[in-house]
Amino acid sequence: MVAQTPNRSSEIDEADSGALEDDQSSKVAKSNRRIVYNTHLSLVVKEYAIFESELPDLVDQHGGFISNSETNRRYNNRQSGLWVARIPVANYVDFLQGVTGLGFAESRNEDAQDVTAEFVDVEARIRNNKKLEERIITMLEERTGKLSDVLEIERELSRVREEIERMEGRLRVLADRSSLATITIKCREEKEYVPPASPTFSSRIQMSWSESINAMKQTGENIAIAAIALLPWLFVFAVPILVSVAVGRRILRKRSK
Repeated sequence: MVAQTPNRSSEIDEADSGALEDDQSSKVAKSNRRIVYNTHLSLVVKEYAIFESELPDLVDQHGGFISNSETNRRYNNRQSGLWVARIPVANYVDFLQGVTGLGFAESRNEDAQDVTAEFVDVEARIRNNKKLEERIITMLEERTGKLSDVLEIERELSRVREEIERMEGRLRVLADRSSLATITIKCREEKEYVPPASPTFSSRIQMSWSESINAMKQTGENIAIAAIALLPWLFVFAVPILVSVAVGRRILRKRSK
């Protein structure tokens, strides 16, 4: 009699299918994530007019729009400005690469906030409140009792509808902020701009010497200002002290006689 071995292939297939389902569910979860991107970028360009003409084209190429912009003129006709661009999240990384190519990026600050949990929670609360709204409407249609009871049901219906409107507004805000990244671009014109190089040993010594001299100068100025501020108070307190000393001496002289 031949002993039968357990069929391991079915168990392996079940394990593989379970792992596949978990992997697919994780991919779906990641694709449904709601991330709010908020980036601040500081650029230096040699020709502000060129940047001003190229940026809108770059925004259009990535399916976005400019929500705010302003331009300022400074000394020697140098210009600076601020631009706020809204870019679809799918094109967010490509747009950043493109806009940093228009000048020298002095600074870049990126903030990503995951609002998936809040989005799902608000959606669920809206569904529950809509079901409650339907039940209240049914009660209102079937109610034949006192007028006060009918009015109480109508007040509750009004409250539920206001709550639904408020949550739907919040959901629209979350959907807008998570579907379009916000990039704030500060740009200034510097025709002779040279990007800062890594400090050398001699430049570090020179910088330390200058900072020390400036600190000594600042300390001396603070001491002089404090001394000048104390002078009026010295005159105020000096008179009573001198009078007290003079009176004390007279008293001692009289006692000594």
